[in-house]
Amino acid sequence: MKAKLTKVLSLVLVVIMALSLMTGCSTSSSGKGTKTQDGNKVLFSYDGTDVTLKEAWLYAKMLGAQYEKTYSSYYGSDFWSMSMGKDDDGNDQTFEEYVKKQVISQMKQNIILNKKADKYDCKLTHEEKQQCSDSALSYYQDKAGKKAMKECGATREDVEKIYRDSTLASKVQEKIESKEKVTVTEDEARKSTIYRVVFATTKTDKEGKTTQMSAKEKKAVKAKAEAALKEIQSGKKTIKKVAKEQNYSNTDESYAAGESEEGEAFEGVMKGMKDGDIADKVLECNNGYVIAKLVAYTDKEETASNKKSLKEQKQSEAFQKKYDNWTKKLEKKWDYDKDVDQKLWAQVSLKSADSTSTEKAEETTAAK
Repeated sequence: MKAKLTKVLSLVLVVIMALSLMTGCSTSSSGKGTKTQDGNKVLFSYDGTDVTLKEAWLYAKMLGAQYEKTYSSYYGSDFWSMSMGKDDDGNDQTFEEYVKKQVISQMKQNIILNKKADKYDCKLTHEEKQQCSDSALSYYQDKAGKKAMKECGATREDVEKIYRDSTLASKVQEKIESKEKVTVTEDEARKSTIYRVVFATTKTDKEGKTTQMSAKEKKAVKAKAEAALKEIQSGKKTIKKVAKEQNYSNTDESYAAGESEEGEAFEGVMKGMKDGDIADKVLECNNGYVIAKLVAYTDKEETASNKKSLKEQKQSEAFQKKYDNWTKKLEKKWDYDKDVDQKLWAQVSLKSADSTSTEKAEETTAAK
């Protein structure tokens, strides 16, 4: 689960940063509110460019506020202390430590991409510069934004620089990705759409636990499904009528190859049918006994959308490969623990006052 969560967080990081940076506002406390006198000190240098503590401080607070807004409702107020497993060096890391490392990585990427801007003929338009200025003003006027700025001694100019650097980096990345020639085959992109009625072979006990039915019970369910299919085949009922009688609402599914909820064997049966056909027998699948109709083996709308998504994914992967090649020598020498001033970086806390209070209360309770 932790590995899956890490992968998801890595994928959404850039999206969250774009949202938090370009809105210029923060609706979360985004940290305990510690203050520093070291805002102008260099936190790290990358490819000859210095990054100050106040720059990284603001960047981290912006991202932290968005994460807190997004994830605290799922994982609780102390989610920053949640374990994220091992880092690349095999050390245990908390959610907060993981995110702080991602902040440094994203700022490093911004440095490289800003330096590539001329090569790819990218620069900010007047409108984009104005948006960065407006976003900086909005952040300054926002209560949490102003608080974060006071904590590290940042000015509106510092905030605007972060917006400009991030916006230009995103623009360069988009330009690079758009030029990457990738291929998405029809088989890769194809999405099939079905309409199905599932006769479940599981049941829920009094404690809410889901268990498999007995062999005898499953036999009765299968007989019920087969009887319903015969009524459909005879024209007495429609498949939609059967779904309504079964009080089954999860009827529609669109899937790419290998993604159907009903399993690969089910997909094989659907592949051999014609659009509009209903399978001539009840199918035993992952979720129970299924009566299925193939609406469209190649759903044109769903397939076109999936093709676009797969193309963007492949272009993103191609960009990452190019970026990794650019930074290969730099990364060979890079050491997060040594190259980032850890004493300075330790001053930045993403935990809110609420989560800190919860932790202290738990520690006090445990000590009694």
